[in-house]
Amino acid sequence: MKGKIGYLIAGIILFLAGVLVGELMGGGLGEKDVKLSTGQSLDAKLEQIQGKLAGIFNEDTKEYTFNLDGTPMLGNGNAKVKIVVWSDFLCPYCKTMEKALEELVKNNPGKYALYMKDKLVHPTAALEHEAGQAANAQGKYWEFASLLFENQGQITQLSSGDQAAYQARLVELAQTVGINVDQFKADLESHKYKPVLDKEEQESQQVKISSTPSIFINGRRYSGDADAIKKKAEELLAAGGKLTGKAGLESRLNDIEDKVAKLVEYFEKQRGPKIEQGKEYSFNLEGGPVIGSRNAKVKVVIFSDFQCPYCERMGQILEEFQAQNPGMAVFYKNFVVHPKAQLVHEAAMSASAQGKFKQMHDLLFKNRGDLTRLGQESEDKLKEKILELGKEAGLNVSRLKSDLEEGKYREQLAADQAEGKNVGVSATPSVFVNGFFHGYNPDDIKAKISEALKK
Repeated sequence: MKGKIGYLIAGIILFLAGVLVGELMGGGLGEKDVKLSTGQSLDAKLEQIQGKLAGIFNEDTKEYTFNLDGTPMLGNGNAKVKIVVWSDFLCPYCKTMEKALEELVKNNPGKYALYMKDKLVHPTAALEHEAGQAANAQGKYWEFASLLFENQGQITQLSSGDQAAYQARLVELAQTVGINVDQFKADLESHKYKPVLDKEEQESQQVKISSTPSIFINGRRYSGDADAIKKKAEELLAAGGKLTGKAGLESRLNDIEDKVAKLVEYFEKQRGPKIEQGKEYSFNLEGGPVIGSRNAKVKVVIFSDFQCPYCERMGQILEEFQAQNPGMAVFYKNFVVHPKAQLVHEAAMSASAQGKFKQMHDLLFKNRGDLTRLGQESEDKLKEKILELGKEAGLNVSRLKSDLEEGKYREQLAADQAEGKNVGVSATPSVFVNGFFHGYNPDDIKAKISEALKK
């Protein structure tokens, strides 16, 4: 039934878009203020349809202005198309986005302005962002930022460990691009640019930015991968920076077409039930990884993905809470949202079979940034890194290698995935306490665990 409704919605939108295309092809495209038979302007009709679609996709249609004084900028500050990126240096997707947009600006001299704003999704990236501001003060932001992204895997590890080594590496990179190292070190040690980061955090919260990269083009928020963002920027450039006129109307129709395609795809992939709060679910807890006793009073089941930063944090919280409360146990289920994480999950299951799940689990998340990058480059490089971590975790590496090559645990991953989908899991981390789902807030989950322990 839901699928039929979805196709009906998509059909209506396609019909409306078709009517508009007919108007345009009939000559209206060249007119300044096209009127439809209803008397409504074409521009207003497009705005109305886009607004409805934006509501379906939970998109923001507001136009925002940001404080760009002193913000790192590449390109022409007077360009008709201004791109503002809220970024985190430890975010692998920010790395891809920054590279693509920098190339766009450099390949089109004078046509775009690219601004980079700080949004710390990973708290350990704070010093790195202060370093970025210090480099910007010396006119070396873009050179330095490129090095930070190139060395993302290594810096991710350092940021979570010895802070002196972390800072020393930042100084080495700064020296590579010709930054005055004495001034740079003084800026880091005095945290000169922390107030800048604090102001940007306040600004990001005002517009409800919670993830990176968050992209705004001429004040409007856009989502999608690097290619989609580049396409939108190019469309706006062709339209003179505005969503009006011939090129602007075409851009709006393209946006409608893209969203209709996504709607059709969504209803083709109906995922079945949604998780219901207050309903008790049961899971197969035999043989899978667990931290704590399988007979614990409180059984916490987490569906997790090794490329998900929120899973990393939730895992840390649950491990720490379990260490303080031996009456609970954490059972881990594989729910692969990011396809490149498949091999990482197989490695974790191999480690579990060797009685080293916790050690491997922690190392895989600690090296999440590096593993994500390697997974995008080649499977061989990813496998090599996994074997290196397996050795560090104390595994029988030959057995681990054999398990990965044979795909020994693929069926287990598929079973976990199916089990999650059957109860409505669609995102990670999804956590159940004695069979009950209590949302995604760690504090709420800890509170429910505490209640269950007292019963």
